[in-house]
Amino acid sequence: MPWIGHIVYGLCFIIPLFFFTKDDDKPFNYKVAFIFLANNLVGPDAAHIWVGLPFHNLLGFLIFAIPLSLFYSYFSRFSLIKSEGIFPLKLEDDRIREVNWKNAYCLTVAGGISHFFIDQFYHFEKEMFIWRGWSITHDEMLAWGGPAYHVVDPFMLIGYILILGAILFSLYAFKKGWKETTKMFLIVIGLFMVIVLAFGIEAFGGERDIGVLVHCIVYVFIPLFLLFYAARDVSENPITSLEVPKISRDLLVKIAGLVSLLIALFFLTLSLIGIITPETIAKIIASALGEEVEGHINTVILLGVIILIISTILLIGSIGLFFKSNICRYLVISVFTILIILAFPFIIVLFLCEHDVKEMFKQPEQKSDRKE
Repeated sequence: MPWIGHIVYGLCFIIPLFFFTKDDDKPFNYKVAFIFLANNLVGPDAAHIWVGLPFHNLLGFLIFAIPLSLFYSYFSRFSLIKSEGIFPLKLEDDRIREVNWKNAYCLTVAGGISHFFIDQFYHFEKEMFIWRGWSITHDEMLAWGGPAYHVVDPFMLIGYILILGAILFSLYAFKKGWKETTKMFLIVIGLFMVIVLAFGIEAFGGERDIGVLVHCIVYVFIPLFLLFYAARDVSENPITSLEVPKISRDLLVKIAGLVSLLIALFFLTLSLIGIITPETIAKIIASALGEEVEGHINTVILLGVIILIISTILLIGSIGLFFKSNICRYLVISVFTILIILAFPFIIVLFLCEHDVKEMFKQPEQKSDRKE
């Protein structure tokens, strides 16, 4: 997967938007931009990592984005700011979720679709993944245009009239705004399909317009519209009220400690299997990649040692959460930050950075100093 490619592709969307709105009273919301970029990079891959879930595809991600968008909506409560402590940056609890669940879902889906665009063109398969076992290859899309290519046909006059009409009418539609332009968009698509069904793709010179139409709607129109819709809604309907906790933070700290403890034990067990019987995991990796087992044994052992160290740190940190140890809080935050690609465990990081929760981990003298 071209990881840097995903980041650059997402920034190609975001930077022009920041530039376009830089002088506005309400510039493009940076938390909206973050949610889109994060899902453009790791959104669908988070579903891919959760073994057995058939959601690393367009339709599947629409389902997986439901819980994932809850995570990102909660994420919009926080900002990354400069710190006066050891680390140069820190998560700051703004205590207001700036992006609600609905808008977070739109942004999550928009980023995920953009992620699949990169996957389609820069994986060897070159496929549009609709659902597990159901995909459309790029070559199949090209074949939708038929065998004709750059032909001269008398019916091309009909196609030319449609194109000419769209160019001229756009001057009127653009002046009227997005609704009239959207009507023109749908009319052009409808007339195009009618002409192709009646006279064949030759009416448009045999070009690969059908594949282009599908690509543009799926990979350009839908993600951009969702991105702009969410950005506009966040701008026009800002959330200003502070969140009122419905569950005791003390109880949630214990739950976070328990979940963290279980995850630590899981990875600890996995690491020991990798160190003691590396062939077991090496066979699974080799089978998935179609390679020899021997080539993965040393890698599995090395990864087992690394995971053992990380899971031990997490285990210590998890136990320390029950005793309100601030050092252990930082240990848990550090480990789950490494695991951010899994998405959901990072909720514990955000929770431990909440203003009220941080106060619970301060020493008594620190609390008294703060009050003074």
